[in-house]
Amino acid sequence: MAVKIEFIQNARGIKTCSAGGIKLHSAYNPEVEAERFVQSIECPFFPEYILVTGPALSYCLPYLKKRFPSAKICAVRYCHDFDSDNNKFSRVFYSEDKNLCESLFSFMGEEGLAAALFLSWQPSEKAFPDEYKSSWGEIKRAVLKSRDVLATREYFSQRWVKNCLRFCLFANETAFVKEGTSPVLICASGPSLKSSLPKIKELRKNFFLIAVSSALSPLLEFGIKPDLCISTDGGYWAKRHLSFCGGSIKIPTAISAESAMYAKGIEETPLVPLSYGDGICQTFLERFSFKSLRAKRNGTVSGTAAELALSITSSSVFFCGLDLAPSKGFSHTQPNNLEKDGSYSDTRIRTKESRLAPSSFDSPALCIYRDWFASQDFGARLYRLSAGYPYSNSLGKIRDVDWNFFEDFAKKSGGHSLLPQISFSKFEMKKEDRLSLIEEILTKERHSPEWIKEALPSLYITASRSGKDFLPQEIKEKMDKFIENVK
Repeated sequence: MAVKIEFIQNARGIKTCSAGGIKLHSAYNPEVEAERFVQSIECPFFPEYILVTGPALSYCLPYLKKRFPSAKICAVRYCHDFDSDNNKFSRVFYSEDKNLCESLFSFMGEEGLAAALFLSWQPSEKAFPDEYKSSWGEIKRAVLKSRDVLATREYFSQRWVKNCLRFCLFANETAFVKEGTSPVLICASGPSLKSSLPKIKELRKNFFLIAVSSALSPLLEFGIKPDLCISTDGGYWAKRHLSFCGGSIKIPTAISAESAMYAKGIEETPLVPLSYGDGICQTFLERFSFKSLRAKRNGTVSGTAAELALSITSSSVFFCGLDLAPSKGFSHTQPNNLEKDGSYSDTRIRTKESRLAPSSFDSPALCIYRDWFASQDFGARLYRLSAGYPYSNSLGKIRDVDWNFFEDFAKKSGGHSLLPQISFSKFEMKKEDRLSLIEEILTKERHSPEWIKEALPSLYITASRSGKDFLPQEIKEKMDKFIENVK
């Protein structure tokens, strides 16, 4: 049952209010009350974001801005009765948002959450106990996720930089995608992809086809050659999928510089460099003058693929195989390189069935990826496409459609739409010149804030929050060790 909000003017003509009989502000002087609230905040660092839950009439906002002038101030509303003040905040969220954790993470990012100050307007806690509890539960989830992402970044940063240097050393041919007006179809490797393979093959000329690396094998096995493959993972498993990209297949492959790929594949495959616009890899892309395609970093390659596809067409994007759910049996459409590798260890005691059993249970990773897609809008241009597959979940505003819908859409789009075009160019810098340039960049940039931020994100945030000398001896020594290990 919704709590009733009552607005009144006090004797001094100042607006105040109550919720269910509980006063949300001082009846006499709510502005002084708000000022004292802000003055009482203990904050030994410089916050990048401030998130206030249940600020009601937002009297605290001007005092927060005065005390923390460089911070972006956001709010979590417990109801819509105070929406008239929303434009005063950098961003307003709602406790009713089932994906509040993902919304917070999407807006602030892992670094912003780690450098955020979280506050609660206490009178609202009593008036909206359930909303207060659920909101702070979601805030906790977002903060824990940011911690895990920062730890992952720090753990893998050396490997990503090494991948980047391999890219700079071995890339011989690069490619670039020019925007078109036709539909784009992305294939992930969820079980629902299998039933769509005949239609993909039949209607192949009607769309630009992107395959995430794990979907490459089943497409090629069915005689379907994608226009573009995409991989953004810096680990071994993605590299196994991409082993199909090298040699005679010559499928243009979009990879971030930090992605893992065999040296032979880098040398023989036309590569579309993806730029995230920041970090160590961006430095190398710019210094080596690689023409790159702008992309957005995402926990799953499917997320990066979705936003990349929307950027290369003015039409709509359709996604096959985007199940993001547990499955009985194989979790990917077959054949699959990882499944093939795993099958070699099957025995009478350690059976295939026991190996595949975990895929029938939901996992934290699937939940994170599913929540991310469900929390996005995509401008109503992204659809999940299947041959009538009975999905066990929905993805927020992403509409589930079948191939009849796609064919009608293609007809309405007309026969004159242009497929995105791929252009190619040779990269002919000699190996010794590449090595010299790498050495020069490593020496020059090793102590730059941008590199520290990527290599040692937790220490970087701690130093930034403190406002003290940004390059204490601990950071300097760790960066020197980091660069020597990379070399």
